[in-house]
Amino acid sequence: MALVMFDYDGVIVDSLDVFISRFSQACLENGFRGIKEPKDVISFFDGNVYETMMSRGISEATINNILKRYELLQDEQLTELALFNGIGVALQRISEKHHVYVITSNLSSATIQILKKNGIHCFKDVIGAEKEKSKIKKIHNTMALHPGSPAYYVGDTKGDMIEGKRAGTLTIGVTWGWHNPQKIKEGDPDYLVNTPEELADFLVSV
Repeated sequence: MALVMFDYDGVIVDSLDVFISRFSQACLENGFRGIKEPKDVISFFDGNVYETMMSRGISEATINNILKRYELLQDEQLTELALFNGIGVALQRISEKHHVYVITSNLSSATIQILKKNGIHCFKDVIGAEKEKSKIKKIHNTMALHPGSPAYYVGDTKGDMIEGKRAGTLTIGVTWGWHNPQKIKEGDPDYLVNTPEELADFLVSV
């Protein structure tokens, strides 16, 4: 039985447009004016999003304020978010064989709300940014709950692949999310999959 940890945005839910719009607004309202176009937001995810923001001069206190404001702005559009086609069935199949968790840079409450709305109840826990900003620490803490289990991290960005590897997991990049396959490959994923069905087939086989 393996441990499979999933990113949320770009893997489970198609949230890119909402994230860019509302996160950009939250940044602007809190004095960060470094976002000129959508690619500026997506570039945060070349590494850990919060470490990247701090490297661009945003203090941790400001990041926390951005997160609080983003939570409110995101809530206004949660009903517009949809799961990627086929991911619900894939998650159910995977959870029948493995321990599954969500480890995300988003906020736990919003993530849980969307999962429940779409009938997804298979995750043991959802670990969001308000609990810990470092995905590596969140992955390590989750791995400690299942010692000896093979560990996989499933993500859609170069940063996900880098953090998963640094945390000691096997990494699976999905090509339907925020980063295109070429960008994901820069993070040297162990596996690359093109559809939720392919993802489930692979994980059910391990």
